[in-house]
Amino acid sequence: MTMAENEEERVRRVLERAKEEYGFVPLVSEVMSDRPDLFLPYSEMSAGLFFRPKHMDRRTAELAAITAGAALGSENCLNVHIPQAFKLGISEEAVLEAMVLGAFMSMNRSNSIAFRCLKAAKEGMK
Repeated sequence: MTMAENEEERVRRVLERAKEEYGFVPLVSEVMSDRPDLFLPYSEMSAGLFFRPKHMDRRTAELAAITAGAALGSENCLNVHIPQAFKLGISEEAVLEAMVLGAFMSMNRSNSIAFRCLKAAKEGMK
């Protein structure tokens, strides 16, 4: 087996695993899979974070992804990680709390920037 054939086989296995886990292949994986040199390290990092986390359990990793997805306004990420959370037995209440936490952090980032600008403008008027 050539190196290119080996990479193609590894890509095929990773995409198969994603489809088994999520019920579909996420678009990012689908597009990146055309570049095994980028996709394989990316998918290994993803698997390490979501399927083999070292310092938290998988449920916590999914809740963190939901929080980040909400903070970033990433509908596509939320559409992957919310069903995954339910699959892992996470309650709707915990998912909602993670989403509100992310939205709160996003709001506070905006407030922090806006309020610093307001403070600087007011100080400039003195």
